[in-house]
Amino acid sequence: MPENETGVPAAGSKTLSNGIQVLKVLARHPSGLLLTHLAKELGLHRTVVYRLLGTLQRERLVTQREDGRYELGLGVIELSGAVRPNLQAAAQGPLRTLANDTGATAFLAVLDGDEVVSVSVIEPPHTPVHVAYRTGLRHSVSLGPGRAILIGRPFDPDLRPDLAKARELGYVTTHDEIQRGAWGLSAPVTTGREPAEAAVGVVALGPIDEVRIAPFVIAAARAVAQP
Repeated sequence: MPENETGVPAAGSKTLSNGIQVLKVLARHPSGLLLTHLAKELGLHRTVVYRLLGTLQRERLVTQREDGRYELGLGVIELSGAVRPNLQAAAQGPLRTLANDTGATAFLAVLDGDEVVSVSVIEPPHTPVHVAYRTGLRHSVSLGPGRAILIGRPFDPDLRPDLAKARELGYVTTHDEIQRGAWGLSAPVTTGREPAEAAVGVVALGPIDEVRIAPFVIAAARAVAQP
């Protein structure tokens, strides 16, 4: 954290850090949080959190519902659209086709350090019940689409046996990892010799027909890589 001449962390930096933590906590609670619960989870005084929320509301990053709960605002969506915009734009068509062909929720996830973040999600248009895979969902690279990205990167001699097999197949399957009871299948987005930085996948409530679904996912990943 930046410090002033006395070696004490700058107040502005601390306020910014606290504001970012508010957004991160609300991102983990899509149903929203009351001020009291939010302050408790942050470990901050209610007055401090109330002031932070006021600033974030003015910037449309946070909104308050009629029941008093705070949740992320539409301003967050506007900002997220600026993250990998070319990749997101290239993914929209293939993801819609993938969701329609498989009847499962389709998504694009990108690598961010040791984690993976979903940046685009398309729900199937004709399926009454499906998995709600939230944009902005963040998880370890060792899970689901993170492993799909790993198999599209340079060979690692310490690669786990299951990933070595997945590299041969060109995709990764998951069950009960990111969401309890959900099944998934994802493939890396690779462009030329560049290491994969993203993955395309589907997630469903029931077991996935791997033989039928895998070709659709791989085709979508290739379409995203070569728009």
